[in-house]
Amino acid sequence: MTMFTRCTHCEATFRVTLEQLQTSSGQVRCGVCQNVFDAFVALSASDPRNGTEPLAMEPVPAPAVAEGLPPRLEEPAEQVLDLELTANDQLPREPDLVVEAEYEPPRAIVEERPAAPPPVRHDIAPPREPERTSLLLVASAVLLLVTLALQGLFTFRAEVAAAVPESRPMLEAACVQLGCDVPLPRLADRLSIEASDLQALDASRPGRVVLSATIRNRATTLQAWPMLELTLTNSRDQVAARKVFTPEEYLDGADTSRGLAANGEAAIRLRLDTGDIIAAGYRIYLFHP
Repeated sequence: MTMFTRCTHCEATFRVTLEQLQTSSGQVRCGVCQNVFDAFVALSASDPRNGTEPLAMEPVPAPAVAEGLPPRLEEPAEQVLDLELTANDQLPREPDLVVEAEYEPPRAIVEERPAAPPPVRHDIAPPREPERTSLLLVASAVLLLVTLALQGLFTFRAEVAAAVPESRPMLEAACVQLGCDVPLPRLADRLSIEASDLQALDASRPGRVVLSATIRNRATTLQAWPMLELTLTNSRDQVAARKVFTPEEYLDGADTSRGLAANGEAAIRLRLDTGDIIAAGYRIYLFHP
């Protein structure tokens, strides 16, 4: 009679017969997990998946001992029936109890954790050695700056002397060595004629006249003497004669290198011979060449 038993370890189900179980006293070895168990413990006469109750099994009587055997006959060694699963013996089971041809023992459940990202490596650049500036390069740069400053000072020496009067003696001393001069500022727009007069020296000689005038420097700095332009006009206010006089001429040979003092005045007196020109009027104009 075909019956069913189940492995107590892996719960694999096998078809067995009572004759097979009696030969091994119910001791069988699972063909899946190799576990030895008592087949009578889970022995059932019905399909394990059916809902019917298993058939009640009557105990199997032990085989009679034949007469005539020696009274102290040793019991045979306990036999174990090896059970092997076949395609016909294997029964369909619940999804959690399915026995496959190749059994894989249950693995321990290990919680899968996300792999930690690899550590980020920040490459640190090696410290740079301080750049060594060439001493020759520094000296060349300083020399160029000094040369540029001296060139600017030479070009604008007049302006520097006008802006800083205290620097004039030093600039003039340097120009003596260089063969140059430090010209005085020329601010003609800051010059004016305060008073002027043209009179004949002798009534019998009308061509002999004298020009008297006062020149005023309204600038706050010393400046060069200007050129003086005298224009004689006739009775119709037309130009009868015109002449330009240098500072040496209208100052009668005085030293003109000192210039006209700031906010200063200077009186000039110029003797003229107009010849046959009878002057009815005159005009004076100051300018720098």
